[in-house]
Amino acid sequence: MKDTFLTRILLCLALLFSESIVADDDDLEYKIKAGYLYNFTKFITWPKVNSTTFNLCILGTDPFGTFIDPLEKKSAFTRTIRIFRLDEADFLSSSNPKADCHILYVSLSISNNQKTVFEKIQANPNKGEILVVGESETFAVEGGMIGFVNKDGKIKLQINQQSVKQTGLKISAKLLEIAELIQGIKP
Repeated sequence: MKDTFLTRILLCLALLFSESIVADDDDLEYKIKAGYLYNFTKFITWPKVNSTTFNLCILGTDPFGTFIDPLEKKSAFTRTIRIFRLDEADFLSSSNPKADCHILYVSLSISNNQKTVFEKIQANPNKGEILVVGESETFAVEGGMIGFVNKDGKIKLQINQQSVKQTGLKISAKLLEIAELIQGIKP
C-alpha cells in the first residue's frame, strides 16, 4: 500500500514537471497551469515574505475559472494562499499600481499591453518580490519571467533568466532543467 501511494505521488509530480504535458482541452490546460503556479512556490525562493498571506494575482481576464480556487486551501511559506483578480484597466491606468502580489499571472487578454505591464511592474517598489508569469507565445522573450507556451499541443515553460536576475527571486535548478531558457529580452 505504501508503494502504491508513493507511485501515485511520483506519477503526479512527473505529470506536473515533465518536459511536455499534453493539453487537449482548455480545462486540462488550465488545471495544469494552476498546478504549476502552486508548485512554483516549492521551486522558487522569494527574498522574504513579510505579508500575512501569499498572494497570487491574475491580471486581465481570468482563464482559470474555478480551477485555481482550490489553491486558497493551500499554503506557501507557512502563509495561506490568497487569489486576487486584478482589473486590467485599473492596473494599466494607475501611475503606481498597488499589487501586493508574490506571483502575478498575466492572462492572454493582456498580450497587446505586455510591455506596459512590464513597465508598471518595474515602477513597483516591491518588484524584486514579484514572479511574473504569463501565457502569450512571446511572454518570456519580451521580458516576462516565466511563460507558458503551447507547442504541438504540449504545455512547456520558458524562463527568461535576465528578467529573473533583476529580482531577488531564486529559481531551483530542478525547475530550470525542465524549461527552455531565454537569455535576453527582445526589444
